[in-house]
This record gives sequence, structure tokens and C-alpha cells, in this order.
Amino acid sequence: MLLAAMTLVQDAAALEAAGRYADAERARRTRYEETQRRGADSVATADAAEKLADNLAMQLRLADAEPLYRRAFEIRLAKRGETHGDTARSLRQLAALAMARGALTEAEALARRSLDIQRTASPGQMELAWALNALAEVLAAQGKAFDADPLFNEAVTIARQAGDPDLAILLNNRGNNFYRMATATVIPPLFRRRAGATRSVVAPTDMDESGGLDPIRKRSFLAQGRALLDEAMRLFTAASGADHPDVANLLNGLAAHYRAAGMIAEAEDRYRRALAIKARFLPPDNRDRIVGEWSLGDLLATRPGREAEARTRLRAAMNGAMVSQGRFRTFDAAASQELRNYAPVFATSIRVAWRLSLTSAPPAR
Repeated sequence: MLLAAMTLVQDAAALEAAGRYADAERARRTRYEETQRRGADSVATADAAEKLADNLAMQLRLADAEPLYRRAFEIRLAKRGETHGDTARSLRQLAALAMARGALTEAEALARRSLDIQRTASPGQMELAWALNALAEVLAAQGKAFDADPLFNEAVTIARQAGDPDLAILLNNRGNNFYRMATATVIPPLFRRRAGATRSVVAPTDMDESGGLDPIRKRSFLAQGRALLDEAMRLFTAASGADHPDVANLLNGLAAHYRAAGMIAEAEDRYRRALAIKARFLPPDNRDRIVGEWSLGDLLATRPGREAEARTRLRAAMNGAMVSQGRFRTFDAAASQELRNYAPVFATSIRVAWRLSLTSAPPAR
């Protein structure tokens, strides 16, 4: 029985590592149900609930993941106590969920509580790195990119020293934070990893924004960000191959950096490569896929003569966004937050359609 359970967990982990999150769900759910039968309030049940919730979070099914994360937290608090590292991990998972709902004050309180525990429980270890990352992501979501950067940097340093394979995620997050600092942009975090180990994904933004930075400093930030993303790309590609969804998101982030630096051809190339990978792996209503269509469409909308393809890409993003809203049971705060994030897709699409209507309209008599 123990060997079968271990095999089940290993199979699920292998599927998740390959980006096959939905395929791994059945194994995670079976393991959770088995532990519940043996002891509903056991530490093993908390661990299995967390792993199943991680899987659902990777699929962006946050409403389904939240009760499982809360169950894991309740068991750990009762069994492990307030100051245990496992309790701290549950707190940062709850912080990530609160951030996804747009409840940033709640998210910050949970993330700070987690970090305080983790600094004592796991000094110099990856659990501390993830706690630092969680608080940094909350601060960045509040528009405090410069306050977040030292936390991102400390997390990267810990991961480097530990030689941890998840260094690439933390490099991605700090690289994207340089983009935030250069462009005064709030980049929404995206799961596609367990909650609390969240990574950020860059969506299109107003390229005129510079946060009051002088051009030299802006270029420096963008160059530093690209260097971190390039390093993350090498690590991800070596570990998972060139066609993994995480590689696609790194390409998307690199494209945004190039676009902000005025390197449009380089940006378009990476947006196209990213979208080609996403189209092979992800359904049209997946947030990563929506961001890929939106990013390329938004760039093409700025280039004369490319409006027709821009409209096609933006329409695909709009359709995916509307289908994704159906994942919410009610139009709650999280649904409203997601719809606000997608509002620029619709606005840009309308502008492109207007320009196309003007160019195709018959001459006035």
C-alpha cells in the first residue's frame, strides 16, 4: 500500500513537471481521499490537501483550491502550532489566494506573518526564499516595486546558494520586477506553480509610462531584467525542454522588456515563439494563452498595416477572457478583479476595429 501511494505521488509530480497539470489531478485527488480515510485530521491529510490544491492552482482553478489550502492550514495550526514552518507555508498560500482576489491588505498581513515565522523556522532555506517571494509579490501588486526588490534579491540569493532548481522562478520574478521599476507597471502574479511559490507574468502595458525615471536608468533596469530572464530561460530549457509553458511565459516577459526598450522586432519574435508554445499546450481560455494572444495583438496594433492580424489576436484573447469568467461561480471580487485585468484587451480591440473600419470604408460622395 505504501509503495503504491509513493508511486502515485511520483507519477503526479512527473506529470506536473511536464506541464500536464490536468492529467496529474486524478492521482493527487486519489491520494487525498486515501489519507482522509485513514485520518481526516492527520498531518498526512494536510500534506495531501496542499498538493491537490497546488495542482488546482496550477490549473488556475483557485476557487477549487482555496478550501483545500484552508483545510491544510487548519490541520497544521492544530497539529504543528503557530510557529512551525508548515504553518508558515500555509499562510503564504492563503496570502497568494487573497492577492488573486485583489484583497491586498489581507494578503500583506498573511505574507508578513508567514515571513516572520519562516525567518526563525528556516533561516537560509528555500522555504524562507518562498516566503520572501510571497511578500515581494504582494508589495509589487500594490505598486511598491522598489520596496519589493530587496526581498526578491534575497530570495534569489538563497536559491543560488542552495542550488535549488526553482531558482529559475525567482529569477523570473525579480526580472519582471525590474520591468515594473522601469515602467511603473503592476504585473499581476500568476499561479502555474503552487500558491505561495507564485511567479509573475508580464501582460501588455502603456509603454509611455516610465515612473519618472530618466532614460538611462530605465534602460539599465530593463537590461538587468533581461539578463535575469535570460538566465531563467537557460535553466528552464535545460530542465524541461524548449516547449514547456514556463518557457513560453519567460519568452513573453523577455518580449515585454524588449518592447519597453524600443526593440520591436526582437519583441515580436519572442511574442510569436511564446504563443506558438502556448497554443500547443493550453486551451484558449487559459490565462497564459490569453496573455499570449493579447500581448502579440497589442504590439501589432501599434504597427501600421498589421491591424488585421492584431484584430484576430485580440479577438482570440477576448473570447478566452469571456470563457474564463465562467470559472467563477458568482461575480465576486476575484471575478471582478480578473475582468478589470482584461479590460485593456477589449479597449485595444475596439481601437483596432475602428482604424480598420476607417481604412476599409468607401470614400464619401
